[in-house]
Amino acid sequence: MAKKVFTLGLSKIEVGDIAQDGGMGQTLASLGYTYQDTAQLVTNDPTTTDFYAEEVDDPVVSIARAGLININWSLMNPSPDDMVTLFGGTASKSDNQLTDNDVWSAPDTLPTIEKSVKVTPLQGLAFSVPRMRLQAKLNGNFSKSAMLLVEITGTVLAPTKSGEKKLKAQLVAAS
Repeated sequence: MAKKVFTLGLSKIEVGDIAQDGGMGQTLASLGYTYQDTAQLVTNDPTTTDFYAEEVDDPVVSIARAGLININWSLMNPSPDDMVTLFGGTASKSDNQLTDNDVWSAPDTLPTIEKSVKVTPLQGLAFSVPRMRLQAKLNGNFSKSAMLLVEITGTVLAPTKSGEKKLKAQLVAAS
């Protein structure tokens, strides 16, 4: 009998550049902490298009298309370098710097951000995506009971490398 697999918790979400050949990136890094209860894998329902003939009541051809796969999460402690990864723009050092880069400057136009992403749970299936479009937005309250978050929506895209699959799940040992 096959081993029962339960995927639970979150160990890390890593992001990095897509490999030169269009495959899964090999240098991935965590951007920071994921805000509690925000990380999720969401698959939209497939869509079906039916084609009918005048002479027949039932479809004569039916084509199904898979639904989009999204990985969404909120980053709770973004650095200026993380902001560049998620929004584009530049990170730089100020005159009174506290860290390596302490200033993020937004881009003039919205760039298309595509990265490789890997989600590793505490146990179960880790998901690797060679090519994902990342769209981020700032959301937060400036108060004592809330914090600024960067909400990230990642949409799985077809890899540009021939033979590469858009999504892989690999069993990881319980930590």
